[in-house]
Amino acid sequence: MTTNINFASDAHSNAQLVNAFIALQLIGQFGLFVIVLTAVASPNVKRNPTWYTFCVGWILSCVSYTFVFLIGQQDSPTFGACVTQAAGIYAAPVLTSLTTLSFAMDMLLDVRAASAHSPLKRSRTIAIALLVIPFFVWIVMFVGFLVFGVKNPSLVGKGPNGTYCDLNTFIPSKITGLISVLATIVILLIQGYIGVRLFKNRHLLQDRRLAAMAIRIMIFSLLGALALGIGFAYVLFSAQGPEFDIITALLPIGSVIIFGTHFDLFDVWLFWRQPRSNSSQTHYAKSASIKSIPTP
Repeated sequence: MTTNINFASDAHSNAQLVNAFIALQLIGQFGLFVIVLTAVASPNVKRNPTWYTFCVGWILSCVSYTFVFLIGQQDSPTFGACVTQAAGIYAAPVLTSLTTLSFAMDMLLDVRAASAHSPLKRSRTIAIALLVIPFFVWIVMFVGFLVFGVKNPSLVGKGPNGTYCDLNTFIPSKITGLISVLATIVILLIQGYIGVRLFKNRHLLQDRRLAAMAIRIMIFSLLGALALGIGFAYVLFSAQGPEFDIITALLPIGSVIIFGTHFDLFDVWLFWRQPRSNSSQTHYAKSASIKSIPTP
C-alpha cells in the first residue's frame, strides 16, 4: 500500500517559487547533460576524468532536487518517493562538494607537475581515489539517510517552501552542511594557490587559452564561495527561506556557464562553421600553456 504525503496548503502560495526552483534545476541538469554528452561523443573535446565526475555529480544533484517532479508526483508524492528524494537532497551537497574538491585537486596536481623541473609521475592510486571516493561517500550518505527516513516516517514530508521533500529534523542538514563547508574551504585554498601561481606568471596570460583559464578559476572560486555560504546556512540555521532554494538552484547553472563556454564545445555545436585548428582547442587543465608555467 502506498501512502501519499500531505503537506500544508502553502504550496499554492509557493507555486511560483516551486516552478522557478524546478525550472532552474532542470536547466542546469539538461545543460550539464548536453556538455557531458558532447565531450563523450566528440574526439576533439578532451577533458580530465575528474571533470566528468564533477559534471555527473551536479547532474545527480539536480535529479535529486527534481526527483518527485520527474516521476510526476510533485504535488502529492508517495512516502517512498518522498523519502527517496529526502535522502537524495541531503546526500547531494556531499557529492557535489567532494567531486568539486577532486577536480580542484586534479588541477593542483597539474599545476605542480607543470612547475616541476623534471616530469612528475601521477600516482595511479591517487587518480583512482579522486574518482571513486566522492561517489562512495555519497552512496553511504544516501543509504544512511534513506534508512533513517524509513525508520522515522513521521519526519518525512515536503519542506516549508514546498520545493522538495526533506526530513523534519536538523541532524541531516548539519552533517551534510559541515562536510560541504570543510570541503569547500579546501577547494577555495586550492583555487587560491592556483590563482597566485598564475598571477606570479601573469606574463603568460598573453596566451588567450591561459587567460581564459584564469578567468574561469576566478569565477569558479566565486561559485565555491557561494557554496560555502550555503553550507554555513545548513549548519547554522534549522530552516532556510525561499531565497536559499533559488540560490541552490542557480549553482548548477553556474557550472553550465563556467564549463560549457569552451571553444572546443562550440566547435562541435556549431559544426557547420569552419573548424578551429587543433592548436586553438582547449584541453581543460592539461593545455600545453599551463605545462609551461615555471616555478616562481
